[in-house]
Amino acid sequence: MKRQAWIIYLLLVSGLAGRAQNKTLSLQEAVQLGVKNSKQLKLAQSKIDQSISQLAQAKDAALPTAKVSGGYSHALLFTRKIGIPGDTARFTLPFDNPLYQATLSFNEPIFAGNQFKYAQKSADLLIKASKLDADKDKDDVVAVIINAYLNYYKIKQNQLVVKQNLDDIQGKLDEITKYESQGLATRNDVLRYQLQKSNTELTILELENNREIANYNMNILLGLSDSLVLDVEEVSYKLSVDSSYDQYLQIAMKDRKEFSSLNYHSQIADINIKKIHDQQYPTVGVGGAFYYFNLTKELIPSSGAFLAPLVIGVNASWDIGTLYKTKNKISEARIERQQVDINREATVDNVKSDVHNNYLQFHLALERIKVLQDDIGQATENERVMESKFHNNLATTTDRIDAQTLLYQSRVNLELAKSDATIAYYNLLNSIGHIQP
Repeated sequence: MKRQAWIIYLLLVSGLAGRAQNKTLSLQEAVQLGVKNSKQLKLAQSKIDQSISQLAQAKDAALPTAKVSGGYSHALLFTRKIGIPGDTARFTLPFDNPLYQATLSFNEPIFAGNQFKYAQKSADLLIKASKLDADKDKDDVVAVIINAYLNYYKIKQNQLVVKQNLDDIQGKLDEITKYESQGLATRNDVLRYQLQKSNTELTILELENNREIANYNMNILLGLSDSLVLDVEEVSYKLSVDSSYDQYLQIAMKDRKEFSSLNYHSQIADINIKKIHDQQYPTVGVGGAFYYFNLTKELIPSSGAFLAPLVIGVNASWDIGTLYKTKNKISEARIERQQVDINREATVDNVKSDVHNNYLQFHLALERIKVLQDDIGQATENERVMESKFHNNLATTTDRIDAQTLLYQSRVNLELAKSDATIAYYNLLNSIGHIQP
């Protein structure tokens, strides 16, 4: 049943592979594609564009204001005679009284407690902080892509090793089957090798299933077609430490983008305190207005039948209520400033922990490789000795298969350890702010 399931699965996979489209990607190409199609980075760019728009609005606020208005009114006077108290003279007004009116006014602020300057500076700092946040998001996206690529590569390499093991097992099975026909081995010996082969075939099935899942997830991550079958290029393993932990930590404290972003947010908080404080000051500006009044029935009256005064002057206003209304606003702004400092301290702790953990993980992975290299040497020698004993009737089939299984597992473990070490290396680079494929 297992053999039939294996054959059916291979036929299905072969049929699907015949219709599927293949694409070979290097690590650098995968990173470029992922960065280009990342929805997270597109959202980060929209935040930058939003900050740029806010800066433009802050600059627009300092421009002079201009308004134009017009209207038409019509009044019927039921009391038409009017006079000045104490004077016997009386004026008779017309019963029908139209009025055309228009106004053109402008105002240019001269001083508004530095509100416009603070608004522009705050918006400019927000742009810089948004760009740094976007760079940090890009680093995170690159790290995710590298991890996904290396995990996919690890599965592919594992498939190659297991396939090599299957070929070895098939050779041993052919040999023991020949021995059985010559009366040199029992049927039970043959069954043991067949069982080992079936177990290895099941491992291949599981690895192929894992590869398909990883392939699909990679396609989604890189913005590719769901049905695309990915092939990966050979990866250069990172199997040595370039610097000490203290050196890595020093680089992280200098180059992690979160710290620069926090510096900008700290300056924004300081500006916000000043901006609220300056709301207590009066505002001064220059302005002017042009008025047009027409009391005739004609839209364009004859000369001398309308008024058109032009008014120019200086205006000042002072909201005295701000002297006692801004106290709590300033307190809130100072609390926000303190929160930035607390966030900085928390970020320092997180960065230290991040670098420390990734450094230890990388070191552990390298030490594991050394142990596994010794292990594979021992397993190879053990398998050679057991093979010799088997041919000299000094070891059983079980002993031979156990030795082979240890060797096969050592091969797989070493290949996985190299991939894990490379992943740990890139995680360490990301934790110091220098992630690059």
